Amino acid sequence: MAGEPTSSSSSSNPNPNSSANAGGTAGETRADRYRDAFVPTLGRYFPEALSNAVVLAALALLVTVPFLEPMTQLELLGTGFFDLFSVQMLLILYWVLGAALVESPRVGAVLDRFAAALPTSQAGVIYATGVLSLLLGWLNWALGLIGGIYLGQRLCRRARENGIAVHYPAVLTASLLALVLTNQGLSSPGGLMLADESGLANFMVDEVGSIAMSEFLLHPVNLVSTAVFVLTLPALLVVLAPDADAADGTDDAITTLGERNALLDRTESIAAAFDHYSPAVPPADWEVGDRLENSRLITALAVAVGLISAGWYFGTGGRLTLPWLAFTLLILGLAVQGPPMAFRKKTEDATRWALHVAVPFLLYAGVWALLDEAGLYGTIGDAIAATGVPAAASYVVAFALGLLVPDPGSLWVLQGPAVAAADVDLVGSLVATMYGAGLSNLWLGFLFASLLSLYGFDWREFVRYAGAVTVYVTAVVVGLLLLF
Repeated sequence: MAGEPTSSSSSSNPNPNSSANAGGTAGETRADRYRDAFVPTLGRYFPEALSNAVVLAALALLVTVPFLEPMTQLELLGTGFFDLFSVQMLLILYWVLGAALVESPRVGAVLDRFAAALPTSQAGVIYATGVLSLLLGWLNWALGLIGGIYLGQRLCRRARENGIAVHYPAVLTASLLALVLTNQGLSSPGGLMLADESGLANFMVDEVGSIAMSEFLLHPVNLVSTAVFVLTLPALLVVLAPDADAADGTDDAITTLGERNALLDRTESIAAAFDHYSPAVPPADWEVGDRLENSRLITALAVAVGLISAGWYFGTGGRLTLPWLAFTLLILGLAVQGPPMAFRKKTEDATRWALHVAVPFLLYAGVWALLDEAGLYGTIGDAIAATGVPAAASYVVAFALGLLVPDPGSLWVLQGPAVAAADVDLVGSLVATMYGAGLSNLWLGFLFASLLSLYGFDWREFVRYAGAVTVYVTAVVVGLLLLF
């Protein structure tokens, strides 16, 4: 709708939780506004990762009491992570290096070009943000999630410049759609772990062997559902968004992007927002060490050696696995960040993305060790197989477990042995498990949003969008699992 956009601080909006009131009133403190914002409100319903890991560990101790001696339980809980230490380190690199690659001015410039070419109507912004988030998320989690959020905000800025009001809650949800597909594509942690023949990442290699990423990506359920969701999930959000002609002050009023929630200044590009590094010492005062740390020649040599190594490996039939993904992200991250010190600085910033796996994984590994030693994975696998629809059952279990375990790789560590013990089609069950993990991540989207300091909208509206996406995704995925 052409005309002046709805103000993000409009006092006529009746919803105190809406970002339309993000600016607050004279008598309202910042703490009051924060208390009613999206992330902390959702946080009341979904505790953070470490608390949930403690709950899981306590439950594991309880259910293994009939099978293990108390001292054995405590030993396994305290030392179980030693057997999965390499997996933990690779999962941390998965998060850190992905973010270090994407949050760079060069990647930001590409996203700016996308934003400049896309439509700025409400339907156009929501649909374009959703499609690109899904496609980019299939390539890499950070590209879809971080890129999608910034792209959506840039499009909202462009729409405002053109006098068009765009409902930001729907745009932010469209950005979070990347979480639905990121576990089904090239950066699927479960698929990458299971593809590793060396056992470095695939802790089940001795029991079930390995599955190439091509088998996972080209599985009919994965292939068909991915195409369907890219085309139709953003359209679902367009339908659910309030009418562009809705009058301000009604229940369906458009809530535009508020300044408090904006990651970009009014005239700032995504590339400028991602430009994070400037030398601590002016170039004129550089010592030898400063010149080496900021030498683009050193970066170019490292990238050249890395690309040759990766090209030789993949060119001679090497598999895409979690270790090789980490290596590739490292090389590409160096290439887009420029000088070595810029890459180091960005990896420092990117460690915030590993907060939900670094410490909690120690407890996840303990839970895995307890269940494995007690022989309960066989029992759980038998229960999954007994349903008659093991893949669909794996999907449901993964969705429920994912609400407690936000990292999909850690979720596969906990659920993978049970899926393997069910002695059914492992590839189909892996696809189902990754979908369950991704969908639960959509519900836990506040974890990722909080890392970016986003407080998008009333939690009840988020539940409405996430609920509709959940029903639709479940219908499509379960239907395809039963068909294939």
